Amino acid sequence: MSTVTEPQDTAATERSQAAVAAARAAAVLEPGLDQPVRLVGARLRLAGIALALAVGAGAGWAVWGSLPNAMTVHAVLAHGTAPVRVSAPHGGSVAAFLVRPGQPVTAGQALARLAGPDGTTELTAPVAGTVSALLAAPGAQLATGAPVLALDPADAPATVRLVFDNPKDAAKLSPGRPVLVPVPGGGAVQAVVDRIDPLPVRADTLDGTLPVAVPGLPTGSAPVWVAYARLPQDVPLADPLAVDVRVDLGSRHPYQAVFGKEATR
Repeated sequence: MSTVTEPQDTAATERSQAAVAAARAAAVLEPGLDQPVRLVGARLRLAGIALALAVGAGAGWAVWGSLPNAMTVHAVLAHGTAPVRVSAPHGGSVAAFLVRPGQPVTAGQALARLAGPDGTTELTAPVAGTVSALLAAPGAQLATGAPVLALDPADAPATVRLVFDNPKDAAKLSPGRPVLVPVPGGGAVQAVVDRIDPLPVRADTLDGTLPVAVPGLPTGSAPVWVAYARLPQDVPLADPLAVDVRVDLGSRHPYQAVFGKEATR
């Protein structure tokens, strides 16, 4: 007796082949399912390029860019580079002062009475100007030629006397540096540094040489450096003034500002 099995075997084979085909189909990604991965990769590349450009631009600006560089300095607006000292024509003493610091005077005006061997004489102003300082005390003995008082000469050109108490700041200055100077009535004008005293002086020796007090300056034996700048001829100046000026030190690269390098022109 024979058994018929061929149809069953054929059906089993077909089912097996269908299962294999289904597994293979499941293993193949549908079109477009890998696009998120590709998109993330493209964004990372763009971000890397943007970062490289930003770093490169920053480095280039730090090396080739420039920043303004200036410093604020105490200064005095006055006439001429130094006051006119009025000295005793003979030995004696100051009997009385007839003027006070800050007072305008005219040429020939009596400034003080001096007591001497031949009696009392008047000390007169050699030029018109403003009394800067009284350099002698009433009753104190004076030798011939001793300074009695100082005048800011009105007929001398208006100048700027820059006063430094920091040697590092003084070392940054050189002839030709522009200086921005506030002037009476508002606004500012540009002056130019034309002279720098080569050596510092004691702060207490400035008494009588600066026509007005300068706030913030040291006292006693502390060293002070002085420089001078030219003001334009059309700048009006009635009386000496203490001001803060801005000295243009040129420009420097951003990396110099970070590392404290000096300015470049």
